[in-house]
Amino acid sequence: MTTTNAPLPPAGRPRGRGQSPISGVPDVSGELRRLMLRDRWLIDLLADHQVFTTEQVAALCFDHVHTARNRLNLLAGRGVLARFRDAVRPGSQSWRWALGWLGAAFIAYRDGSPVPRPGTIAHRVNHLAASPRLAHLLGVNGFFTDLAAYARHAPDATLSVWWPERRCRDICGDLAHPDGHGVWTEDGPTVGFWLEYDRASEPAHRVLGKLDGYQALHRASGLQHTVLIRMQTARQETELQRRLATHPAITAGGLLVATASGDHATHPAGPVWLPAGHTQRHRLAHLPAGTAERLAA
Repeated sequence: MTTTNAPLPPAGRPRGRGQSPISGVPDVSGELRRLMLRDRWLIDLLADHQVFTTEQVAALCFDHVHTARNRLNLLAGRGVLARFRDAVRPGSQSWRWALGWLGAAFIAYRDGSPVPRPGTIAHRVNHLAASPRLAHLLGVNGFFTDLAAYARHAPDATLSVWWPERRCRDICGDLAHPDGHGVWTEDGPTVGFWLEYDRASEPAHRVLGKLDGYQALHRASGLQHTVLIRMQTARQETELQRRLATHPAITAGGLLVATASGDHATHPAGPVWLPAGHTQRHRLAHLPAGTAERLAA
C-alpha cells in the first residue's frame, strides 16, 4: 500500500464497515479479526500514553518506518486510530497518532467501561492537536520510546515499567508530580526512576521546589527511586547542578537526583546522566539504584 496524504474521515469516526448494522454502534467484534497482536499492543500504549509520532511508533514495534506508515494509515482508515499534524513549510510534519473511535471502543469494551461517543473521541483528538502541552507530551513519550526501542535490539536490556503522568498521579498524590516513571535494566543492574522532563518552560527554582515532594514521597513509601531531570541545554543543566549541590533534600535527605541535557545528543540509556554532586556521567542502569521492585509490583 502506498502512503497517501489524502484526507481521512473525521477524527475518531470510522467509515464503511466501521459501524455495525445497528447505527452508531462500533463494530469492534468485526474489527477484532483484522487486528494483529502488534495493533492491539499499540492500542494499549495509546490508551495509556495518548499520542505518538510515526517515528516513535516505528521505533516501538516496526522494523522500517515505511511499513509503520502503511499500517498506521490502514488503521486510521478503519477508524481504529486518528491522526493530525500541523502545517509546516517547507515539507510536512510527521503525523501524530491517537486512538480513533474503534480503538477507544475496543479499550472500553475490554475494560467494561462506558463506550465513548464518536464526538467525544473527536473532541479528545482536537484537544490533543491544539494542546500547548503536546510538545512536552511527545518529548516525554520520546524519552521512553528511545528506551523501549533500545531494549528491542539489546537482549540484556528491559524497560519493565513505563507509567504515564496520569498513573504516576494516582500513586504519588499531591506529594510529587513526575512526568513518568520507569524501571530500567541493562546488563544486570536495575534502576527505578521518576522523570522530570523540562522544555525550558520552568525556572530552576520551580524545578528545585519539586525535590522536597519527592523526598516526602520516598519517606512515606520507602522508595529510593532516582529523580531524572532532563534539561534542554547544557547551560541550564550547569546552573541546576550548582544549586543541587546545596539542596537539603539531597545533602541531608539522601534524595538521588541526576541530570542530563539535550546538548549531549546521545541516548538516554547511555552515559549522559550526572548525579548531583558528581563530576562523572553514568549510564542510566549504573545510577544509584533503590527499591525499584516495590513500586513495580
